[in-house]
Amino acid sequence: MEKLKKQLPIITPIFIAIVIIHSLFVDYTVQFPDYIAAETSESAMESMKPKVISENGVLNRISYLESFLVELESRELPVDTEQEETKDNIKRVLVGQKLLLGLSLFYLLLTFSTAVSYAFRVWFHKSLANVFYPVSFLVLAPKVFFQFNLMLQKEVLSYFYFVFLVFTYVITIISYRLILKNKELAEGFQSLQFSSSLEEEGRSPSNTKTGSIFAPVFHVAIIILIGILIGNLIYIPLFLLQKHYVTEFSYFIFFLLGLLSLFYIFNYKKVGGEPNSNNWKNLAVSFAYLQFRFLRNSFWAVFSTILIVLFVTFLFSLLLFNIDLIQNHLGLFGKATEF
Repeated sequence: MEKLKKQLPIITPIFIAIVIIHSLFVDYTVQFPDYIAAETSESAMESMKPKVISENGVLNRISYLESFLVELESRELPVDTEQEETKDNIKRVLVGQKLLLGLSLFYLLLTFSTAVSYAFRVWFHKSLANVFYPVSFLVLAPKVFFQFNLMLQKEVLSYFYFVFLVFTYVITIISYRLILKNKELAEGFQSLQFSSSLEEEGRSPSNTKTGSIFAPVFHVAIIILIGILIGNLIYIPLFLLQKHYVTEFSYFIFFLLGLLSLFYIFNYKKVGGEPNSNNWKNLAVSFAYLQFRFLRNSFWAVFSTILIVLFVTFLFSLLLFNIDLIQNHLGLFGKATEF
């Protein structure tokens, strides 16, 4: 029993991954009645109840919207049909669905990172668990609700999926409690904590000695020259590409992100890999650490943005309060116009 408890936080992400993969192909929504019947019969009351219906998942929706957009652009419609506005609306919906797909795939990879970090007792496994399991509670709860309503509608397959979801929800709660209550020190791959320092990244510290006064001027000139070259040779062509070739540019960006991720994974493996572990274990932990760094940096970026927005809003509100105080109570603006 104790061995099963220790293995449960490794098994639970597999069940959650199955739920995520299923949601990529099948989704559920609540359909409300189009009208309210005046009759009070049992059939009329039944038709007025909201119903849960199954629909295509995000992958099928993206495929359908892309094919529909291609079909719409291939046909010559009259000028007064507002074709461009329709295409713009479809493109916005398509971008939203692709963002949802990206978040789903990131969440799917997070299941792997959470299981790997716990299995190898990596020092950041609790940080990943504190993100993964609360999000899983929020994701699983509406799915249980949908399947329960489908059971009331006498959908046969919903009985099996409801049992699977409830079981997944229960073991998710147990796994999270086990991780939080576990007081054993997790000290695996401690060297990854120092991977962002200059020495650990393979770069030598910069020379802090003061030199000639012309050195800063030379550095500024080099920065300006490099900025001009980058702007003309990289930024402007990239802007034209994303403007005229949206789909191709998106694939190109994801390809570059994939290459950058691989670079970081192999760099983390080189810097923080343990010599006694095999390459696959070091690679798996390096991938998990990349997701940990991404989550941590994203959290700080969102937190900093919120603080900046609140600070600017406070300053703007204070400015408006001062203007109102001076104008309405002190009357300085009115006295100034007398001169």
